[in-house]
Amino acid sequence: MRRLYCENTTCPKVTFAEQVPGLTVRYQRRTPRLQGLVEDVGVVLAGRGGSRMLRILNIRLSRVAVLSQLMQVPLPPLVTPRVLGVDDFALYGDTYGTLLVDATTRLPLTLWEGRDAERLGRWPRDHPGVEVACHGPVLV
Repeated sequence: MRRLYCENTTCPKVTFAEQVPGLTVRYQRRTPRLQGLVEDVGVVLAGRGGSRMLRILNIRLSRVAVLSQLMQVPLPPLVTPRVLGVDDFALYGDTYGTLLVDATTRLPLTLWEGRDAERLGRWPRDHPGVEVACHGPVLV
């Protein structure tokens, strides 16, 4: 990578760095390959575990940095399940939540505040393909 200098004295930029496709990304502190590794470890191990695993690989990142990268990873496309698991729960006081889970893979689909029956009834109509819906404790 070359560092280029601006000879114009009125230019606010003094130096420029050459970008190498596939190796560097503008304004990034990590290469795309290292960024992919941090994201993959973050998806599998999340915060503290991800930070420890990366430290073994001689990559020093805090758990907060790993979680920050994890929050920027795009979610996979939603696949309508054949068996839909529904669980409602109390967070605290009068605050409730509803969790929809693919009951065969046990992967969460969506989570929303409240336990509105109308919203729950609308979800399968908006996502055709649900054949069975079960309610109760769904193990994730």
